[in-house]
Amino acid sequence: MKAWLLLVAVLLLWPGFSSQNACDEPDEIDFGEIVSAEKAKYLENDRVQYRCYPSYVLEGPEWIQCKGQEWTPHLPKCLAPCSITRQQLAAKNLFVFGNQRKARLIQSNQRIQLQCNKGHVLVVPSVRKCVDGYMDLPLCISERGQNCSGPPRTENGDITTLSEKQYRSGSSVEFRCQTYYALEGQKRSFCDNGTWTKVPICLDPCMIPKTELESQKIEVKDEIDAPENIFVQRGHSIELTCRTGYVLAANSSQSVFVIQCDGTPPVIPKCKEITCNSPRISNGTFRPQRTIYHDGDLVRIHCDNGFTFEPDNGEKVVECTKNGWSPPPKCITPCTTREEDMRQRNIRLKWTQQLSIYIEEGNLIEFRCIRGYQPRPSSSSFRVQCMEGKLHYPDCIPI
Repeated sequence: MKAWLLLVAVLLLWPGFSSQNACDEPDEIDFGEIVSAEKAKYLENDRVQYRCYPSYVLEGPEWIQCKGQEWTPHLPKCLAPCSITRQQLAAKNLFVFGNQRKARLIQSNQRIQLQCNKGHVLVVPSVRKCVDGYMDLPLCISERGQNCSGPPRTENGDITTLSEKQYRSGSSVEFRCQTYYALEGQKRSFCDNGTWTKVPICLDPCMIPKTELESQKIEVKDEIDAPENIFVQRGHSIELTCRTGYVLAANSSQSVFVIQCDGTPPVIPKCKEITCNSPRISNGTFRPQRTIYHDGDLVRIHCDNGFTFEPDNGEKVVECTKNGWSPPPKCITPCTTREEDMRQRNIRLKWTQQLSIYIEEGNLIEFRCIRGYQPRPSSSSFRVQCMEGKLHYPDCIPI
């Protein structure tokens, strides 16, 4: 009767348990579809497969899985192709490389090389990439247009090509940014029928005053003599480190960090001195005794009689580090086998006739049953490790 009632209870509760681990119906994606078999209910570990329509490219996972009532990982996306018509190419005096001018469909992330009509100069680069339905076509500049006067200047940048009084349509000048400034845009500007194409911009670097680093106990990693002011080019980074004996105030386990120049004022963290309080040692003393210790300071440990230092590194010395005392000092009782404990459990030492021996912390000792006895089925292992002065003896019963 009880078994029948238990079965009924399980059947009644089963839908509740199942719904707890079920996922909602998976979402559809734009320009794609679910190709795996449709289910009325999606349970834990069920999987769903997606596929994009022709010419669309799948970005993200092809399969997602039901985990803890959520679909994981995130849904994929179908990236659109780029289309180029003959009219677009003709309007811009462009050909696909090889003097071809016909409509094309380019999948996302694919590239195509273009060239200009004869008598035109192409604004580099000639190879363009399709990015989710968008492709920036290059500019073709006629060599028969009006001339240009002197080119425009860019702040904190210089023109590296020879200067002329007049520039033919289709000719160009090249720009270079001054030290520490980063160039944004095309480095060449072209004369296009009397006007110049867009000139590049020289982005300001990030400046870190040396005085600020000194006040925060920071120095440039692997650099002996840092300049008065440190400049980091836009888009680049610099690796800084706390001075010896210091760690980051926000994260005491680290002393090295990276500053990325992204156009915003760099945030310089603070470093704090590595210190240790007096070690707390039960059953022992230490020298020298001070209230505060600094990075690299050593302390010698003296354990009371009957206790041993763990771990025994020979010198019985610990060091103040950014992670505290290393190794953590402890004075513990060594393990000793007792005749009374072994007699109660019908065991003896396997490799010696002695009844009482000394075992250092962490070492192993092996027991065996005395004659006429066998290991108890629930007994612990017969290879026993000395842990914090204690031995967990095995147990034997009569055969």
